[in-house]
Amino acid sequence: MFTVHVTLEMTNYIAHPFWPARNACIEIEKKSGVNRQKSDEKRIQALKAECNKQGITYERYLELREEAKEQWYRNGDGFIVIPRHQIAGALVQTIGTAPKALRGSFDRDNFRALVQISDFTTELKESTDVFGRFVKLEGSNQRSWQENDFVGQYLDKGQPFRATGVISCKDEKQMQTVKACLTTAVEDTGVGASRKMGFGRGKIVSWE
Repeated sequence: MFTVHVTLEMTNYIAHPFWPARNACIEIEKKSGVNRQKSDEKRIQALKAECNKQGITYERYLELREEAKEQWYRNGDGFIVIPRHQIAGALVQTIGTAPKALRGSFDRDNFRALVQISDFTTELKESTDVFGRFVKLEGSNQRSWQENDFVGQYLDKGQPFRATGVISCKDEKQMQTVKACLTTAVEDTGVGASRKMGFGRGKIVSWE
């Protein structure tokens, strides 16, 4: 395998992870009918009853709610990382629309099997600020207000940051194709969430 160490300089980034804990809370709240209850006491009773049905305690449900609020993927030392699946996702999206002159032998189906990507680790532990916007609900004309923490620079807040990771593939020739695709992915396609709103762009500053 041919391996390179890569450093990205990202203008900004939003992770917007969907944790298993969030899904568990949604299921409990939906099945409990908590939103139909008129008082806090009855809401808690409904949630406790549903927790009991699902074999967990109400206290565990409250812990899950806190876990679901986490805005970032992190490594064991608590530093924010751009996870490998978001880097790979940006690359696969890029490859799916790229001409063969750029993507070489890669396609959407084979890329993840041919190229190994690590998480990209930052030196950040805290968010820069919060990005808020109205989001159109699927299958409806209604809009809801959504907020996500971001890192990096947006408007007059923050500054660009760097993230480092490792990429491996068959040989140096194939790695040059990966580099060309990654350049397009981080400069044009974007990584992470809210890419249509301008987040998740950057550039390669080191390739060794």
